[in-house]
Amino acid sequence: MILIESYKNNLELINDLKEKLATGWLEKTYESDTLVIDEYEKATTIYYVVSGVVCVEILNDGQQYISSFIFQNDFFGLDSFSTFKQKSHSIRVISEQATIFSIPKDLLFKVLNDTPVHYELLLANFADIFQRHYGYFNFLHLPTTERVKIALTYLSDYIGILNEEEHLELPKFITQEVLSKFCRTSQSRISVSLNELEKQEWLVKRKVPITIN
Repeated sequence: MILIESYKNNLELINDLKEKLATGWLEKTYESDTLVIDEYEKATTIYYVVSGVVCVEILNDGQQYISSFIFQNDFFGLDSFSTFKQKSHSIRVISEQATIFSIPKDLLFKVLNDTPVHYELLLANFADIFQRHYGYFNFLHLPTTERVKIALTYLSDYIGILNEEEHLELPKFITQEVLSKFCRTSQSRISVSLNELEKQEWLVKRKVPITIN
């Protein structure tokens, strides 16, 4: 599995928290399609993805979209730092399962005050999350097929698996429905785009697991 940001020593921070705190934190496994945080719920907790993939869902003109993916070794729950009393997005598990570590913000700060070097690591993570999110909006103006191609390339960089034929294979939970929500278009348009990319031989296989040449 390719994880571009796995070089970040986030797990060291998590292990440090576990070592210093006998209680107060939680590590839980969620099943697919489970909401970790529901819409409008103002988080007071910081989360870390131990394994699996979750996504940020937003409502726009009555349609449900995916604004970003949260991968293994990622943090989320940044809205706990904001002054807004509520938010308008939810966090949902899209992989078969996801194991997530969580800790109340106040308790996290208490430990970080004793180990300030971890503040820099946490800030680097937050900055990268914003950078990734802003980069996503740069492709919404493109034609659908280009959007699909960029989305698949992006996902393969993080969660693609090199199969026996040395092609990048995406997990089975990356479906036409998931791509339509991320690319902000209909499933029928996604289907047409996947078919076109297969004809161009950019895709080896357009049905799940979607496989890139």
